[in-house]
Amino acid sequence: MKTSIFTIILLLSTATLFAAPKDDKKKEVPGAATGPTEGVVYALPQTGIRVHVKATRERFVSGPFSMYAQKMLGIENVPSASGERWNIDEMQIETFSEPDPEQVHKALGQAAQLVSLTESGVLAGINTEVKTVESAIQTQSFLTKDLDKQVKFTDLSIWSFYSRADSTKSFKMVSKSIDQKAAEAAETLFNLRNSRFALLTNANDEPLPDGKSFEVMTQELGKMEENYLALFIGKSSRQTYDFSFDFVPGQKTVKGEVFFRFSEDRGVLPKSDLSGRPIVIEVNKADNLAAKQNGLSASENPEAGKSGLYYRMPGMAEIRILDGSTQLAGARAPIAQFGTIAPVPENLLDGNYKLGFHPETGAVKSITEK
Repeated sequence: MKTSIFTIILLLSTATLFAAPKDDKKKEVPGAATGPTEGVVYALPQTGIRVHVKATRERFVSGPFSMYAQKMLGIENVPSASGERWNIDEMQIETFSEPDPEQVHKALGQAAQLVSLTESGVLAGINTEVKTVESAIQTQSFLTKDLDKQVKFTDLSIWSFYSRADSTKSFKMVSKSIDQKAAEAAETLFNLRNSRFALLTNANDEPLPDGKSFEVMTQELGKMEENYLALFIGKSSRQTYDFSFDFVPGQKTVKGEVFFRFSEDRGVLPKSDLSGRPIVIEVNKADNLAAKQNGLSASENPEAGKSGLYYRMPGMAEIRILDGSTQLAGARAPIAQFGTIAPVPENLLDGNYKLGFHPETGAVKSITEK
């Protein structure tokens, strides 16, 4: 009886001894996963439209003697008020890509070890190394240069703007009237014209200076004449500005979307500024192409999409930028979100094939066997 009790105790101790390492091993890997529950998250791209606008701002500042232009110089219809005017000179359309928040997926199993992504997390390749170039960030600013500081009139009078003092004025300096100043400026202008004419025609029949000196003299006389003339007819200054606007359409045709606004008085404005008239964008989807893609993209394989890998067949669109009924620019371009999404065939994900994708549209670029 005693022997059997000791035998039982010995057997239990032995069982505990051999079971201990197994318990320790379980503690090293608590809650070990039994299936491929982890994966790599990626996104398919969507296409955005970027429009570059080049606009010119012309600022006119009326001359201080504009009211005397017709009387003293015979120049009619000289503007007496300052102002500015904007004009759109050029417009260019281009596309860019970014991750589509509506198309974020997770690659599972062996496929998760094979994917290559761009810097922004867009699928770029499977089982291959892919070099991609990310598009640069576009910064938009509506701050414009102050043209008022660039248009100035200088005191060009040869004589003092003050009349000489005499005994009747108690030896005080008296400033000249605007009429006197304008008359002196007009007289100087005519003298400059006569001097330049005499120099060019050699009216005095004197030996002319050497070629370089003669060129400098005529140029300086021309600049002086231009500056005096500006006192009557005013000055203009032109500046060119570049703007860029982005728009990302949805999955359907876009009509009448306000892109930005424009005013001849204030220039290119954001769409939130209602002081300008709207410049709209239209993006017309090619529905016939999308219908063909949908008809052929369906897979009869019950395992299709098991890996979680998908690609895009981009659609086509006609892009138009309109100012009212006037078309300012137009283009045709592939739009990723106008197309169809399909699963990558599972038989291409066994490690024996290399797949490359266009990160801009999500379309298949190449399939090669290793």
